[in-house]
Formats: sequence, structure tokens, C-alpha cells
Amino acid sequence: MSIKFLSSDISSKEPVELDLTDQQDDEQKKYQVLLHKSLNQILDAENIIILAGSGTSLTFNIPNGDKVAPSMTDLWHACYTMDEKIFDDIKSYTKYDDFAEKWKDENGNECIAHDIELLLSRCDTFLSLKSLSERRLKQLENFVKNAKNKILEETDFTNKIKSHKDWEYHNKLLRVLGKRQPKQKRLKIFTTNYDLAFETSASNIGMIVIDGFEYSQPYQFNPIWFHYDIVHRVQSNDKTSTYLPNVLHLYKIHGSVDWVKTEQGIHKRISNEQIGEPVIIYPSSNKYQTSYESPYLDMISSFLEAIQKPKTAILCLGFGFNDKHINNAITMALRTNPELLLMISTRSLFNEEGSFNKEIRKLLIESVKAGDSRITLIDSSFADFVQQLPDRNKATPEENIFKIFQKIMIEDK
Repeated sequence: MSIKFLSSDISSKEPVELDLTDQQDDEQKKYQVLLHKSLNQILDAENIIILAGSGTSLTFNIPNGDKVAPSMTDLWHACYTMDEKIFDDIKSYTKYDDFAEKWKDENGNECIAHDIELLLSRCDTFLSLKSLSERRLKQLENFVKNAKNKILEETDFTNKIKSHKDWEYHNKLLRVLGKRQPKQKRLKIFTTNYDLAFETSASNIGMIVIDGFEYSQPYQFNPIWFHYDIVHRVQSNDKTSTYLPNVLHLYKIHGSVDWVKTEQGIHKRISNEQIGEPVIIYPSSNKYQTSYESPYLDMISSFLEAIQKPKTAILCLGFGFNDKHINNAITMALRTNPELLLMISTRSLFNEEGSFNKEIRKLLIESVKAGDSRITLIDSSFADFVQQLPDRNKATPEENIFKIFQKIMIEDK
């Protein structure tokens, strides 16, 4: 078990492999020290921002076993199996194969990428142009509607995770980064995922999530809540306020499986019977236009503001940098914010054939090689990365009591 990482502290200016077992030699121990140095710089930052992509949720999938969380390829197959003939027809008359990425396999056969985002983008293009027959346009509308509902269904998976052990990596991430010192700002998590992984994990460890929704039914979205905080009234007096240590801010940039839009506004779904339009930016080229509407605009505006603040660290986890508006925001922050720290950890980061954005990879690697000490790049799974985080927080009496009761409840089930 190993990870690769690159920082300006590495003299060779090339990614080095770090063995995560107990068999480390002196050189490996030196690399371990360098990695922990970078991690501690992140933990010491006044503002910590997590940018989480699909890679953080894919950690729930058992290797060579059942897949709980879908990848983009899984979403392609889920839409394909709805009606294979209609799917193939739509691929044909939207000319998907002309635009999809292609490569040759080891036998010289041509392979075509299964890119659900591209296919839905092609569908959107033909629907807007109305250059097809009425029958095909109707078929296209029905397919897009059904595909979006299928994507919503597939990404609403957290209730399928039964084992408490499966949550250990999300739980540790929030426990280590979520408990902040009084001089430090609240942890901010920005995620492009629709699922409820971070909300569930926060509940697992007794953390409070401020996500822009009111705390009373019908749980309506109001971005002013991001400007509020929670104090411990018993520990406070007239002159000071004792802020609760276990509070984080969660921004779901592309929406959530439990958000619905009604005539009264945007609410959290209380039950499956609640009527309303799903509030999700589905994977297609139109997501950039949609991101300029509320609540997405409120989320991305908060992100733009947060990354420009001094003494800020951005921790990108399982994020492939395939969202242009987010990419541009981060690269601009690197140019204009000299106190910004950027750490990226995702699978196949240094793999030229991987899904990580090739232009961003080249820019970041060249910046590190040029001596930019603010950037650290780590090729790692979400689970392996979280295991490397130094847990510097001591549990409070309240947290110990919470753990005891949680353990009893699990054993009783």
C-alpha cells in the first residue's frame, strides 16, 4: 500500500512513492516527514476549505464487491439499461461518437468513452436547436427526464450503507478538520456530490451542519444562515460568547438529493412523497448556466469569497478538476492570493491516461517544479489520505459520552 506525492520540498522535483506499511527505510521516513509537514500546514491554517468530489464517495464501494456509490461510468450504464434500444438511437442521432474521446486498446480495437455528461450535453444541444423530427424530439425529452431521475435515484445511496465501520474515513476527516481552535474559522466543505455522505457523517460524530437551510420545518433555504453561528449559552456570560467547537459549514455546489423546489421556495425533502422539482445541476454542459441561479449562485459566490481570504488552505479531495467555473476560481486564487495553500489528493493524479484534468495537472506540476511551496499534490485514494491525517484533537467529555451511547446503540441492533 503506497501513495505518491509531489511538493517543492522534494529535491528531485518528481513525484515520490511513499510506502504506507511499517517497512519504511530512511529515505521513506524522510518523505513521511515531508508529507506530515504539508498536512500540519493545512491544519494550522486560519481558514480550511475542503473541496470534495466524487472520489470521496467512491470510498464506500467494496473492492471487487458491490458498488454503493456510482461513478460517472456507472451512471452511464444505469441510463443505458433503462432502454438499450432508445439509448443507442439517441447516441446515433445526437452524433455522440463524433465528439466522444477515443483510444485504441491493446488489440488495436477502437474504444469510445462512456461519458454521460457529454451525452446529456448533446441531448441539450439538439433540444435547443429543435433540428430533429417531432417524434425524435419527444423521445429525446423523455430520455433526458428519465435519465435525470435515474441519476438522482443512483446517487441517493447513503441509506444503503449499513456498517458503521464504512463511515470511518468520513468520520475521521470531519473529526480532525472540523474541530477548530477559537482563533480559527469554521471548517467549510464545498462538494459537487449530490449524496448525503457529509451530513450523515456529521451526525455520526455529533457535529452540527450549517447548510443554508432553516432549522424548522419546512426547512427552507436561506443563505443568511451561513452568517450565523452557535454559542454555548451555559458557558457564556454577558461579555463573552463561547462558540461550540463542533460546527461546520456545508455548501453543496451542484445541489442535493434531498432538495426540492416548490412554489414556496427551495426546501429539504421530508419524505419521498413530497412533491417538488429536484434541485440538482445534472451533468451536462448546461451546468455552467444553471450555476448562476440560486441556490447554486449562493454556493459558488461563497466559494469565490472564501478562497480569496488570507491564511486560507484549500484541500481538494477526490476532485478531478473537470468543472471549469471551479477551476478558474482556484487558478485565479493561486495567482492573486500569496497566502493560499493548495493540497490536492485524488486517485491517478499523476496518470496521464486518468480522468484528472490534463491542463490543470500540467499547470500544477510545473508550478511545483518552479518552486511554488504553496502546492502539494498527492496521488492517493480518499481512505489512504485520511489515514495520514494527524489527529491532534483531544476528545471532550461530551464527545466521550456520545461515543459510549453510540456504541451501546450499535451493539443493541
